[in-house]
Amino acid sequence: MIGFSSVARARLANAGRVTACTLGAYGLTALVTAALSRLLVRLGMDAVEAVTGVTLASFALFAVIAMSAFHARSPARAWVIMILLALPPTLLLALSE
Repeated sequence: MIGFSSVARARLANAGRVTACTLGAYGLTALVTAALSRLLVRLGMDAVEAVTGVTLASFALFAVIAMSAFHARSPARAWVIMILLALPPTLLLALSE
């Protein structure tokens, strides 16, 4: 089996991080935004205010998730962290209705 050069490994790692940063962060942010909006509505907040407030907070959340993709030791670790963070909002959305 032919191994990758160090340049190729670095490029693949960067591609994995960029993919996690864009697609993973977008998906996780959308999932958390939907789950928090639904949770706030169930707790008695007006639907419009809940969606607006959580949507405003989602911009900061996206930035934090995107930065964490490059802070992780490896792209695989970044993906594992994002998948684990996606489990609670997924369960909340699945069980809410």
